[in-house]
Amino acid sequence: MVFAAALLGACDEPAPTPDRQASSAPKTEAFSIAGRRWLDIKDDVSPAVWLASREAGRDVAPGDPAAASFRALLQEADARFSEGPRMIANRAVQVEAMLAERGVTETARDVIDGLVAIGQLGERAGFGETCQHYVNARAASGSRVAALDALRRQPLPQATGADER
Repeated sequence: MVFAAALLGACDEPAPTPDRQASSAPKTEAFSIAGRRWLDIKDDVSPAVWLASREAGRDVAPGDPAAASFRALLQEADARFSEGPRMIANRAVQVEAMLAERGVTETARDVIDGLVAIGQLGERAGFGETCQHYVNARAASGSRVAALDALRRQPLPQATGADER
């Protein structure tokens, strides 16, 4: 699980470097919102629009109901965790990918929704650290419900790095 710690540890690391095959893709694909793997601090793409676009498999407009749904979910997460919406979105996508590597299908929405459900308003826990604990609990328990229950029984980890506010 050291891998999870290393992957989820830093808030303002640059986006993962695309492989050669991805870099040779046509520019229209490279600049699609849905195809992005990460949101950089300098990007002006809304985290809610990015997550909704990834979920839909196509770019969605800021006014799309799915983007509005993600916007509300990210506001809920922002009220509980120290990181802002961009890093919450990035971490949730990382967890989605990490779980997929283990054969577990869980969307970024599922990750955020589950962790929001166990976080307390104003708790300001570390979302990245909580994700790390979630991935470890998910691997140990085998089920989403059991992993969330395990996290619910203990205080959520405090943020160890600087938040992005």
